[in-house]
Amino acid sequence: MREANLTNLQHHKTASDLLERNEDVQSLVEGEATAPSVARIVKPEMLNASMCVYTVYCLSDGIECLPYICDILGSAIQNLHQLLRMPYGCGEQNLALFAPNIYILNYLNNTGQLTEDIKSKAIGYLVSGYQRQLNYKHSDGSYSTFGEHRGEPGNAWLTAFTLKSMAQAKHHIFVDQNHISDAQAWLAVRQKENGCFRSSGTLLNNALMGGVDDEISLSAYTAIALLEMPLPVTHSVVRNALFCLETAAESKDINVYTRALMAYAFALAGKEEKRDEMLHLLRAVAVEEDGSLHWQRPKKPEEKEDLPSYYHRAPSAEVEMTSYVLMAYLTKRPAPSEDDLKTATQIVLWLIKQQNPTGGFSSTQDTVVALQAFSLFGALTFVKNNKGVQVTVNAGENALKQFQVETDNRLLLQCQAMPNVPGDYSIEVAGEGCVFAQTTLKYNVQPHQKDVPFDLDVHTVPETCTGPKANKVFNLAINVSYTGKRPVSNMAIVDVKMLSGYIPSKPSVRKLLSFSPSFPCGDMKEASHRMVTHLGIPWATSL
Repeated sequence: MREANLTNLQHHKTASDLLERNEDVQSLVEGEATAPSVARIVKPEMLNASMCVYTVYCLSDGIECLPYICDILGSAIQNLHQLLRMPYGCGEQNLALFAPNIYILNYLNNTGQLTEDIKSKAIGYLVSGYQRQLNYKHSDGSYSTFGEHRGEPGNAWLTAFTLKSMAQAKHHIFVDQNHISDAQAWLAVRQKENGCFRSSGTLLNNALMGGVDDEISLSAYTAIALLEMPLPVTHSVVRNALFCLETAAESKDINVYTRALMAYAFALAGKEEKRDEMLHLLRAVAVEEDGSLHWQRPKKPEEKEDLPSYYHRAPSAEVEMTSYVLMAYLTKRPAPSEDDLKTATQIVLWLIKQQNPTGGFSSTQDTVVALQAFSLFGALTFVKNNKGVQVTVNAGENALKQFQVETDNRLLLQCQAMPNVPGDYSIEVAGEGCVFAQTTLKYNVQPHQKDVPFDLDVHTVPETCTGPKANKVFNLAINVSYTGKRPVSNMAIVDVKMLSGYIPSKPSVRKLLSFSPSFPCGDMKEASHRMVTHLGIPWATSL
């Protein structure tokens, strides 16, 4: 099932303008008096009515002082348990579900909106995520994708990510200080004489194209993790890491992703001159579209317009680097300037368009960084509004649903299904304040075969089962080949479900497990009726 997040944040383009062109629109409606906004929901030409599952308007209250932007963490708070629709199969994905709870707790606590219900839910997720993350710890204090039992070395990026997450979670739950000290000591050993950090281990998300695989960006990421714990700038490891970054900043051959990391690292360290220098260079290569601002890689992949109603979301690397730039603008002492907030607002306009309906983004790390940036932006721009807003959703000339958005329910996600698609719908807003309206269209579509980067072959061995044991025991051969353009795939999941009445043969499962060290990253789970294995596939792999 694909989900098209309908987004429009421009006042000079109405929701009707964009929806008529089958683009995805998400509109913000402001008003001190009744202000109608008309939107026509158009069914995609390639889909029939049975494929259109439902369309909803979701409304939540937000800040009053900044144009267009409201409480952008409402959907994330309501969907803490499903920000990412990915398996829990590795340490990176576990942290992606762990870290957002910290940012949301901090945001709600700083703005005086934290309720016992949300606090209990978030802390429960933190405790569970913390205990699960320890499964991926090595005896030397580092962390890796699937843990020490897989025979893979500790991963520097994942260890830094775990270190800062556990240090920040310590304000909300019990975290054994030994785990924090062990990870910090392991990273210190990885630091070279010039202050930079040596890379170690395999990064699961290789879509970052050099991201934290190169020494400078890894050093910037590690410096950020140490400063966010927080460690003081005078700490020897932090001081040496900043020396590494200051030396690297003199080079002109720095990619956009690395420069974004460096800008935020310098901002956290209070080195405003270096921060401003990085932001000035980043602004020169920024992409401005309809009042929004973002950054992308020089060799950005071509967008695929496979469906007329599908709004193309940016790759995770673009979301991540743009979020780091946003935090660099917001991290200034004693407070960001008006110009910084104005630029930050333009960045947030673009980031909102990349969100999925549950408040997350397309991958793990971009979701974590973007939600952290949103929580920082929300805390800085939060204004409590005691006056309410009344929102009426009309279907044609008839009122379909009326929402009341007040201080007490500002974080409540209120939804209404649209009865007919296509159809004419309008929103009327009365009162003072701001509401955030999001339209989500969900539908099923058959993927194009040419776009599939994997080849799968399944057959029995022998292919024709004969003999007295044929109905009791047979071998199943599975060959998986990665045919994409990258040297190695991201995580691939092979889920082998047994035929009714059959179970996996224990000796064959143990034999298969003995092969797994040859996989760059792999894990296997067995049940009585199925086997699930997570692989990073560099070439044809037989199971």
